Amino acid sequence: MATEFTRTGHASAPGKLMLAGEYAVLDGGRALAVALDGELQVKCHVVHNDSAPPSTTQLELHSNLWREPRVFTICDDHDSENFHDLADPFVDAALSALSAWTSRPAKVIFQVTGNLDPSHGAGSSSALRLAVLAAAKHITADSLINLAELADTALELQRRSQPAASGYDIAVQSRGGLIEFRQGATTRALSARSEHHLERLGGFVAIMIGGKGAPTGPTMKYFLDWLNAQQNRGELLELSETVVDAWHAFLASPETTALAPLIQSIARHRSFMAQSPVFPESVADALAHTPGLDRDWTWKTTGAGGEDAVLLVGPRESLIAPKKALAQLNWRVSPFNFTQQGLTTW
Repeated sequence: MATEFTRTGHASAPGKLMLAGEYAVLDGGRALAVALDGELQVKCHVVHNDSAPPSTTQLELHSNLWREPRVFTICDDHDSENFHDLADPFVDAALSALSAWTSRPAKVIFQVTGNLDPSHGAGSSSALRLAVLAAAKHITADSLINLAELADTALELQRRSQPAASGYDIAVQSRGGLIEFRQGATTRALSARSEHHLERLGGFVAIMIGGKGAPTGPTMKYFLDWLNAQQNRGELLELSETVVDAWHAFLASPETTALAPLIQSIARHRSFMAQSPVFPESVADALAHTPGLDRDWTWKTTGAGGEDAVLLVGPRESLIAPKKALAQLNWRVSPFNFTQQGLTTW
């Protein structure tokens, strides 16, 4: 008589926002990033059946972004390797997660839900990879999940579609809070989970969304090709490090005097980025004549750049006018806030 039993694991990963360090992080610079309270949830449902063919697994993937589930029959490890060519982060992560079982289950079902819109640049793909791996690992782990190993696996998957990925997004989404990340550094020691820092950010930063989106892979390629042709990676690194230092000074100071150097450093950095082929000219035009620009408030692109999201930086009253200017382009304030919550499983 056949015996069957099931197990279920859940995981949730937050969104992310890069405050500073885009592209410079690839040349040894620092990235400053913070977790967002948008999330992507994954449920992993596993069915073991001793009457099922050995080493054969039915893999079923459900997403709130798809009309129909995707179903694969995996007969051996070689099949899993072939499916990686699909280059979908959900498929890729789910196939990788199967390695968590030494004795392959008869069926593994992943269900994904969440509110991280891919066009907002909030790290939906990296959150997906982390949560899929974590939900499966929660079922098979005999002890607490090794967060560093999980993050390393997620980064390895990410680099299949984005070879130049630094891993800053996975670092902050796995740990939560505000982190400073340097490529190759031990990110576990870099988390700065200060409620004061997050509250200060919330009072002076508005995340604006609503553009046409900027897929990370193509946007990154266009920008890096331009940067290499101009031979000015060193200049970007210097400007970026100045912005990171200015953020640190601003977050550590209870006074608003530290805001002026931050505004000035971001303005210089934006002037450099404006020369690139992926800079959002429509946004720049809408904000160019808004009162107080680069004096009372400033703005910058974030992450890969382009039209995923832009940051308005300044006191709340100074951001009213630029918000209205962007509203004319159908941009709006992001619904997400900064959070200390990182990857969770249950």
